[in-house]
Amino acid sequence: MFVQELGNCHIPGSCATEGVILQTPTTHTTTSAPVSPQVESAATGTELRSESYVEHAMPQVLRTSDLIFLFVIILFFITNIGNAAAGGPAGISLWVIGGLLFFLPCGIATQQLGALFPYEGGIYNWTNHTFGRGLGFFVGFIAWVPGPLLILATAELIVNIVQGLNAKWLADPRSQGIALLAIIAFSCIVALQRQRTLQGILKGVFVLILIATGLVFISGLVWILHGHPPATDFHPGASWNPFTTGNFPLFGVITLGYLGVNLPLNQGGELATPHGPARRRSITGHVLWGSLLVLLFYLASTFGVLIVQGQNASFSLFAPVSTVDMAMGPFWGGATAVCVMATLMVATIIYNTVFARFLLVGGIDQRIPIRWGKLTNNRIPASVIILQASIAGVLAVLFFLVVPYVGILSGSPAHLAASLYFVLVGTATILWAVGTAFLFINLLWLLLRKGTILRPLQIFPSWVLALSSLVGLAVGLIAIVDTVQNSYDPPDVPNGTWLVVVSVLSGVFLVIGFLGGMIASQEATWQGMSDRSE
Repeated sequence: MFVQELGNCHIPGSCATEGVILQTPTTHTTTSAPVSPQVESAATGTELRSESYVEHAMPQVLRTSDLIFLFVIILFFITNIGNAAAGGPAGISLWVIGGLLFFLPCGIATQQLGALFPYEGGIYNWTNHTFGRGLGFFVGFIAWVPGPLLILATAELIVNIVQGLNAKWLADPRSQGIALLAIIAFSCIVALQRQRTLQGILKGVFVLILIATGLVFISGLVWILHGHPPATDFHPGASWNPFTTGNFPLFGVITLGYLGVNLPLNQGGELATPHGPARRRSITGHVLWGSLLVLLFYLASTFGVLIVQGQNASFSLFAPVSTVDMAMGPFWGGATAVCVMATLMVATIIYNTVFARFLLVGGIDQRIPIRWGKLTNNRIPASVIILQASIAGVLAVLFFLVVPYVGILSGSPAHLAASLYFVLVGTATILWAVGTAFLFINLLWLLLRKGTILRPLQIFPSWVLALSSLVGLAVGLIAIVDTVQNSYDPPDVPNGTWLVVVSVLSGVFLVIGFLGGMIASQEATWQGMSDRSE
């Protein structure tokens, strides 16, 4: 791989005036960024172009604290508390059980795979090293497909909070669709800023998360101190049982609320720490502390909501805000709403930034057309970020401005838009969970067939890795089945309809992604052959 210098640009490939783009290498020398000899040997001849390219071309600025902030913003959605409130005390049990049986295994697998392959692209890179190019490419697409869907879903959560503040605001799907387009466009513009700018935003929003969670928790204490009886009776032991018929549908919703443990390491090639023990400590440390914070925040905010509203807050996205409003007054309720909306806005930005890394490394590695590996002069993958925002925008137009009004489906436009939104969220969740399952599949395969690669950098005993992977995989599959069988919107989308629609949509997205990826890969191969012939 050759290095061409243009001004202050020192990267593999070439620099263009409109940005930075990787060209097909003609030779392979030792000019790539320094890597740990242990990691290099672990690659066993399958080192990806993106591994050295990213470390040359992109700023190495992400510290452990930045990864923790990313982790919390990606995984902690205070709007999920209404789901747990539906189970009463069993909702708290489900957070703990889901944490032990799924969240913890995800964290163990992410720490081990991240320590073994500390590069850009996360699970895409890990699967390439474990199974090779073919399955690595497919898993990369599975992992990427939920990205644009989640950008739209998170933007819609902001609209829901606004509606909670005043039912007359954004009441019809048209106004909601326009608001969604504005949110997506704004989030895209912010996502195009320098990495250091985003780091500053992460710190500020982490503080807002602390404030919002603290206010919800304190509301429960204030409610009791003011002489109000708790809205939830925590004494009957049976009320803590999460495995009753009524609570089982909550299992999938709450367990899959822990999806995203591996996403901060999509930017694994942008860490400030050098390869070796320091980088491993950064990778393992952010997962550990991030997991503890996320679990603490979910338990604390669920406690506050259950004390003040109990199961009256069931499935209400506005439950945290209304809880603070009831216990501490409108001023503090409004402050909570502002914190929640700001957090959701930044989550939309972060989803775009993090999922963009899948296409970035795919372009660099020539799995997809090379244009998606282009960087701006600020070292930002702008074309990919704009693509994802555009996809989310097109979906917003279809779901909120077109389909509810063309008469294809029966029902009022408002109900149709809501149903389409819930179907979107369900589909994205299923796809995300399928991609996450490869954390465990990769680790089990390394244990069974590639122990010599794993052992030099093994950070957990083999029995811990095997047991946690088997448990995490099994629980994840159960949660997927549970989610497919139980509608997020039972009044408008019955369980039977939900099963068919979500299953078909998930399958269609996977097939489109896979077939589209194959076509793109062929184009990328053709481009590489064309470049070499020149």
